[in-house]
Amino acid sequence: MKRTLLVDTNRAAVPIYRALCELGHEVWVVGGKPTETLAKLAPHYVQFDYSDAGRLAAFVDERGFDYLVPGCTDLSYQVCAEINNGRFPGIDTPANADVINTKRQFRKVADDLGLSIPRVLSLDQAVNAASIIVKPVDSFSGRGMTVLHDPVPGKLNEAFESACKASKTGDAIIEEFVQGQLFSHSAFLWNGAVVADFIVQEDCTTNPFTVDTSRLTRRFPTEMLQSLRASVCHLSSSLHLTNGLMHTQFIVEGDSYWIIEITRRCPGDLYSLLIEFSTGYPYATSYAAPFIGKVPCPQDAGAVQERITRHTVTSKGGASLWGFRFTDPIDIRLYVPLATSGDFICASPYGRAGIFFFRSPSENEQDGLYRKLLNGELYSTS
Repeated sequence: MKRTLLVDTNRAAVPIYRALCELGHEVWVVGGKPTETLAKLAPHYVQFDYSDAGRLAAFVDERGFDYLVPGCTDLSYQVCAEINNGRFPGIDTPANADVINTKRQFRKVADDLGLSIPRVLSLDQAVNAASIIVKPVDSFSGRGMTVLHDPVPGKLNEAFESACKASKTGDAIIEEFVQGQLFSHSAFLWNGAVVADFIVQEDCTTNPFTVDTSRLTRRFPTEMLQSLRASVCHLSSSLHLTNGLMHTQFIVEGDSYWIIEITRRCPGDLYSLLIEFSTGYPYATSYAAPFIGKVPCPQDAGAVQERITRHTVTSKGGASLWGFRFTDPIDIRLYVPLATSGDFICASPYGRAGIFFFRSPSENEQDGLYRKLLNGELYSTS
């Protein structure tokens, strides 16, 4: 039996853990918080902070694992890249992991390759722009981000300082602010070609920078999809990235799109289950495959599809949870609780109460449910 280390204990990594177990692996997990889901579910859990690369490397050497699998956080992927030294398959070099995960480096590479991205601005250029967004180079879930529609020097400097404070490296970037609909493109690459991919509509209801509501998109412009595929393949071949997942977030306005970010780790908030429930495609298994020397599963275009909506329960200003009172009858495919009755849910992006997967029997009914979620009309929690 192969012994595999999964570097994550978060709830989002549970499908990866289960996929590896189903493939016959003895799966170990590491993480610093014994209260996290996999720390409690996995019999082979070892508690320590995996951001300590030296300790993680020593643990891998001591236990003699056959495979090393990053989880659902950028940090997990980065530290796996740092300690890998070419020993385990499917993991990029530390330099490439930095390029993908650091906004300033990624923007530079993407611009050099001719990918469609928002224009990066200097402080002097920003004060003459109509609208800009200031971001830490290495944060997530919208932490430290500010949009300015009137970037006068005082407001701009304040936003830049705030972004730098939210960055682990104390650095930030300024971009032109592009408006439109947010989507994600999740593609599995093997030998330079896309073997399976999915387009997901993503929306933010309580925090403008944190996705909490999403659904698979079935009618997406063919030409734009082909362009996205070409872009991720071009990036992958240019950097000599390993086979596996390329997960892209992008904004669409009319016939144009702009790539916001690309990651190689598995997306969070159980994104894998949105794809699996909607299409039957084994997303978590395909994500894990390159890390254990296997090819991601091919896509079955004729698979029966269900209309699934993923929704993460968050709070705009912070609130105590009592329960969920729905305004309409609903079909819950899965509910994963992240809090219990009486818990205080911190304001997004710092708190989550649970993740719902709703099933709708028709397109019209899914549209209605989705609209009520966006308007905050489907349920109350107090």
